[in-house]
Amino acid sequence: MLATRIRTVGLALMAVFAMSAIVASAASAALPEQVPATGLISGTSGASTFETKSGEKVKCSSSSVMGDLTGAKTSSSKIAFKGCEAFGFKCSSSGAASGEIVLNVTGEIFYLNTTTKEVGLLNTLTAELTIKCSAFQTLKVKGSTLCPLTPVNTKTTKETLTCKETKGVQEPTEYFNLAGVKEKAPITETKGEGLKNFAFEQSALLGTTSLTLGTEGEIKA
Repeated sequence: MLATRIRTVGLALMAVFAMSAIVASAASAALPEQVPATGLISGTSGASTFETKSGEKVKCSSSSVMGDLTGAKTSSSKIAFKGCEAFGFKCSSSGAASGEIVLNVTGEIFYLNTTTKEVGLLNTLTAELTIKCSAFQTLKVKGSTLCPLTPVNTKTTKETLTCKETKGVQEPTEYFNLAGVKEKAPITETKGEGLKNFAFEQSALLGTTSLTLGTEGEIKA
């Protein structure tokens, strides 16, 4: 009888420990997350450069961001780059003013480093973007851009998105997916038609955007 009770208690404890491990794992998998998960986002940046691996560059003098947090990990934004030039011409997206490139993106936050709790924002174009640099050059752009987002574990209304690249390769190149597995990050690709013809190739963004939240929030990591 005593042995049976000991076995029963032991099994119960094992079940409790197993459940605790599952809950802890689930809680860890839920991070990083933005709290609160709703609210407005706005932002501005100074000069930025968009570069392809073959060295073609679109340079813009400034940008503005307007968007919303759509969940604990997700967002939706409209970004307007101004003063954009390439190939010696002003560059504009379809329907935008001269020298202005306007794009819509959906965003999602991921771990870049689970040990140091670094977090990144992966912005993905909602549709392929067409950019005209005069009647002589067209660029087609598609894909996603991953950039570090700071600060984490700090209540604030200010966040900073720092996009780095080297010769058309976005940095960092890896992130941890929602399953917690490290993998290659999605990339942006650009195609040229006109004076410079080239097939879709990897491209990346260099620039720093200062973001403002509508209400005080925190990236929990």
